Amino acid sequence: MKYTMSEKKVLKKLGIPDFKHMTKDKVVKFASMLPYMDPEVAKVALEQFPVFKDLASDLVVQYKMVIDKALDENRISQQAFYDACNSIISSLQKELEKDELSADERDRIENKMIDVAKMIGEKDSENKGMLLKILLGFGAVCATIGVAAAATIGANSQISQSDYLDDEDDDDNDIIDV
Repeated sequence: MKYTMSEKKVLKKLGIPDFKHMTKDKVVKFASMLPYMDPEVAKVALEQFPVFKDLASDLVVQYKMVIDKALDENRISQQAFYDACNSIISSLQKELEKDELSADERDRIENKMIDVAKMIGEKDSENKGMLLKILLGFGAVCATIGVAAAATIGANSQISQSDYLDDEDDDDNDIIDV
């Protein structure tokens, strides 16, 4: 099969001999390269890679499963942290119920309770930040795969052959046999 220099560069960047050897791990890299490829090269690549949609869908499903597992583990970890904090607050509250406490001791216990409450708030903010990063990452993967492929296919459908023909480029020097 013959490839242009542009196609050859894409194959080299992906580390594959031809587009039929595209694997799931190469799909994201390939999709992120689509907007920067010559539209004709992208069209040829997509034509030679008929299962792109299936592999991209599988990749998104697998990525979602990894995220679901991470979120579940995060939920368990968060719950253990909150349970520990609640136990500490409950113990401190029992201490406050004692009548023989001095004002300084009450103050110290209340400050510890406030510190634990601050820790809960910080942990909650940290967790929300982590969840946001996960969601943004998932969105970026989906958007990269979907939008890049759709944009390239859409752009290819509007490009005429005359857009690629230059008076200066009449020879086939940029074609390489593979």
